[in-house]
Amino acid sequence: MNEKKRILTGDRATGATFPIAAYIGTLKNRIERQDEYESFIFIADYHALTTHSENVSQIKENTLGLLKTYLSLGLKPESVTFYRQSRIPQIFRLHVILSMLTKMPELERQPMLKEKLALGYKLTYGLMGYPVLMASDILIMNSDLVPVGKDNEAHVEMAKDLALKFNSIYGDVFNIPKGLIGDIVVGLDGQGKSGKSTGGIYFTDDTETVRKKVMSMYTDPGRIHPNDPGKVEGNPVFIYHDYFNPNTEEVRILKERYQKGTVGDVEVKTKLFDAIEAFLIPIRDKRAEVESLGDDYLIKILEKGEERARKVASETEEKVLAAMGF
Repeated sequence: MNEKKRILTGDRATGATFPIAAYIGTLKNRIERQDEYESFIFIADYHALTTHSENVSQIKENTLGLLKTYLSLGLKPESVTFYRQSRIPQIFRLHVILSMLTKMPELERQPMLKEKLALGYKLTYGLMGYPVLMASDILIMNSDLVPVGKDNEAHVEMAKDLALKFNSIYGDVFNIPKGLIGDIVVGLDGQGKSGKSTGGIYFTDDTETVRKKVMSMYTDPGRIHPNDPGKVEGNPVFIYHDYFNPNTEEVRILKERYQKGTVGDVEVKTKLFDAIEAFLIPIRDKRAEVESLGDDYLIKILEKGEERARKVASETEEKVLAAMGF
């Protein structure tokens, strides 16, 4: 009987939840494949230090908040190994080894680095080496598949390159991971991506907050009156309809009417609100159930996962050291 392949991904503990756009980027892939693969999901509390080293007080709260979100979306502790990155010391020992195989120009041209610097973050040793630490996260668990958003695709490629480089020098130790790349969803204002640092509609938003955000979304700036023909392509409201409204016939008709100028923005947005609210209601209910179990319940899930993750990481580390002759 063949063993299941391993899927791994994680999230930085820089916020307690996600915008719903993350469901399209990576969360949906995790949920749909949690039983098909041996699933590992970690909360990257050390990664959070690359941009939040002077504001660490929220990391524990964010860690538990992310786990609440995972569980409320339908990720199951019996199917998924959840763990905190900081509790797996083998990750950081492998990080040192991989850093010796990484050339500086490879780090300097990372698109995520340029994005962080543009946002005003300081260029630190940790921020520069972020992709190597991510590669260590991936390779220490000998992962086969890594679900990430399009913006993190370059990091998976670096992990792949480092695995190939290590194997070619020291012998075959690592699986060569493949990225499972999800779409990047535009922000509610139509500018850039929707993410933890750029906002959006969050899984923890209540009904009225969702309503206000949807009704204030940008549409076609060239459409002045409800009876003006409007553009559907690139329109944030219709992008979110495509992703979150399961009634494809309704969406098709709305697009057709919008392009003809026979439907107003209010009706289009109201139907989008209804679709998103229907998507969020069961998630809110599940989160309330999870929160009623208390933080001790969450900590036990993490500790159990960390025991399992350390075992897997130790097995990989032993192979690494043996291959290198240490």
